[in-house]
Amino acid sequence: MTDKKAKLRQAARDVFAQKGYKSTNISDITKRAGMAVGSFYKHYASKEAIFLDVYIEENATVREKIIQQVDWQAEPEALIEQFFQVNFSLILQNKILTEWSNPAISPVLHQHFSSEEVKKNYNFHQFLVETFSERLQEEGIAPDLIEEIMQVYQLLYYVDCHMTEADFAGYNEAMPTLIRYFVKGIFADKPQS
Repeated sequence: MTDKKAKLRQAARDVFAQKGYKSTNISDITKRAGMAVGSFYKHYASKEAIFLDVYIEENATVREKIIQQVDWQAEPEALIEQFFQVNFSLILQNKILTEWSNPAISPVLHQHFSSEEVKKNYNFHQFLVETFSERLQEEGIAPDLIEEIMQVYQLLYYVDCHMTEADFAGYNEAMPTLIRYFVKGIFADKPQS
């Protein structure tokens, strides 16, 4: 990445974090970067393109914090509660990441994160898949049931990449509730291997 592109991305991050996606325009970004508007288009095709770059980097940073702050060895129900608490506290205070639900940009974000190529290389997603699979094995869950449970995780990931509060009133409360009760069900009567 060129220094100018990095400078634009940092300026965009600062402006998006302050003003949000809708209220930011390209001239705000170039002004913050100390560049002409025409220079922007040498590095990015659109506001959507630079926002996606910024979002990916911001998301990786915050997801790494989540990995560090959650006690992944806690009892399953406590782990889920802690996961949602940390997740929501870090995301809801971040103006860039809250754009996930903004209909003006969410289709771009959702399309990116739902692609198979991105899923393979998305560290947080891979961490969750590995951590949950290992945890289920440690808890003595039968391998065939682990496979079924991980399919449900993939379904939840799919739903999260295709639906927001704008699509389904109460989504932000319903999804954690669904996951909490799903986890309770798994560990209420765990079939042994």
